[in-house]
Amino acid sequence: MEYKFKTKPYEHQANALKKIFRSELGHALFMDPGTGKTKIAIDSVASFHQDKKVKKVLILCPINALSVWPKEFGIHSPITQSIFVRPDTGTSSEKAEVFNEWVQSTQEGDHFYHIDVAVFNYEALIRRNGNQPIFEALSKWKPDMIILDESQKVKTATAQRSKQAHKLCSEAEFTLLLTGTPIGKNLLDLYSQLKCISPSIWDGQTWSAFRNEYGIFGGKSGYELLGYRNADELGKKYQPYVSTARKEDCLDLPKVSDIKIPIAWDPTSWASYERFSQDGMVVHQRQLIFASIVLVKLLRMQQMTGHTVADENGNPVLFNERKLAYTKDLAENLMEAGQPVIIFARFKAEIQALQEALDTPYVIKGGVSAKRRGEISKDWKGEKPLIIQIASAEALDGLQHVCSHAIFFSTDFSWIHYFQARGRIDREGQKSPVTFYHMCMEESVDYLVIDTLREKQDLEKLIKDNPALLVVTRKNDDKINIRE
Repeated sequence: MEYKFKTKPYEHQANALKKIFRSELGHALFMDPGTGKTKIAIDSVASFHQDKKVKKVLILCPINALSVWPKEFGIHSPITQSIFVRPDTGTSSEKAEVFNEWVQSTQEGDHFYHIDVAVFNYEALIRRNGNQPIFEALSKWKPDMIILDESQKVKTATAQRSKQAHKLCSEAEFTLLLTGTPIGKNLLDLYSQLKCISPSIWDGQTWSAFRNEYGIFGGKSGYELLGYRNADELGKKYQPYVSTARKEDCLDLPKVSDIKIPIAWDPTSWASYERFSQDGMVVHQRQLIFASIVLVKLLRMQQMTGHTVADENGNPVLFNERKLAYTKDLAENLMEAGQPVIIFARFKAEIQALQEALDTPYVIKGGVSAKRRGEISKDWKGEKPLIIQIASAEALDGLQHVCSHAIFFSTDFSWIHYFQARGRIDREGQKSPVTFYHMCMEESVDYLVIDTLREKQDLEKLIKDNPALLVVTRKNDDKINIRE
């Protein structure tokens, strides 16, 4: 079969695709974050469609990846697709109803897309109050191929979402697993994940039989995992279904990658944000948020995208919780993959919210002495996220030896601070490719801020010269053209 790539694959991606094409039941990409598992999955979908094996594709993923998949299909897929993404609002029944309406539209005569793709988060599968409308709708839809992004989410064999995933995958022709942390700290985590490909990998063993054959248990309760047995035999069973890649071994990967994570607004916050962008004032949660000059308006709009905004009297008003939830999800996924992570943020309210959400003692911000900052950076070994106020990122040494992943929750408007922050891990002594994640509320100033900083332009001067850049009247589609 001849397949034409839309974007050229790296060597490890091409090798993985060859193994996927030879797989009959499914495959697992146990690859480090940043090695391009998503592109491999999209090329697999397109090539299988070309071979007339796939028409309907279900993607299950963490919540922070819901809006990433449509953009990645646009970048990498050489064929057209209709993509349904789980609605942000509504009950499970309402979301299932919207999904069923989309399914109906794909069956109509003028539907010209090659592939139909549905993207849901894992929690959508869970039964609530005895009802499981989304799971039932997906079962009825009968996808040909299922992709489990961050498949460690179904590593617990006895968990409800794992059992639901097993049921869906058993009806699909092909299952593809993507994860950077297939086993975490427990080799037995492989059972539930690879069962999604096929129970035959484990010769139809039950979870109880599997854990007793390959695990050694004891301790006071008798259920404490003490070690493993028959590990070589276990490896022989799963290796034909698995492709692996370590970032440091992929010599053709770029040394630095920047990834924008788009985040959808909740309707109420979006309505207030849009109105404020036009009028410079809005009443949100019964509090007046007001900006008399354009630079204050820029500041307030950036606060709105983060977490808490100041009202007319300077009092805090909780405005947006989506970015915090997505950042927490991303950070936890990276930590599960054994990747220490640094989070940069601008405002004190954001830093406090991040610290509470991630339960980390490692925080460097304004007011912390230089001596204490040095102690924190020296003590940090990556077991919890390190949160740094971006204006306090200078002169922090040694972080490149611990970490190669950083999340920009927000930044100030200084390109010097931005590049100093990047330089904490992208510097001499860094042995792994570096990945920077930028959390961006859709259709917001987040894109304008980050794109301006990367081009080393003066954002405040840009806004004073052209205040209309702040007005939300169009889709920004990943970035605002700051030269317009």
